[in-house]
Amino acid sequence: MGSIDRVKLDVVVKACRRGLETLSDTAGSAFKQFPTGACGIASDIVGRILWEALGYEGVYVCATGHPLLSQNASHAWFEVDGLIIDITHDQFHGTELNGWVFAPEDGWYTLFEEQERRDGYSPPCEWLIYPSDGYDVACNEVVAQGITVADLQSY
Repeated sequence: MGSIDRVKLDVVVKACRRGLETLSDTAGSAFKQFPTGACGIASDIVGRILWEALGYEGVYVCATGHPLLSQNASHAWFEVDGLIIDITHDQFHGTELNGWVFAPEDGWYTLFEEQERRDGYSPPCEWLIYPSDGYDVACNEVVAQGITVADLQSY
């Protein structure tokens, strides 16, 4: 992948966050109480939209064993071109993070003992029930910023 446009990356990531926040009080949504408990599905949606809007491929990361989290807690984020994109870190206290895009050496992420990594996001056909409400509101926010989202996935 060529170099990324940090300005567009930030615009898309912030728009995804804003969109998903609108579902935090929606009964029946996987995003009810967002960002709490939504890191995995939010990261997959961010990864999909970054691909469809900007053509950026990335890596989905699920990590465990953080000393500031409970023993069985995990956390997920998406990485693009060496940058960590995490729109749900604020569900945890004490991260000392601001914003949604970080360098990999940002302290909080280096403390995880284990990381499982997989290329890309999980397309809708791989989900039992795809969180389309989250995808739709995130896409709408991205489009509102003047960025086209081309649905490249076949269901």
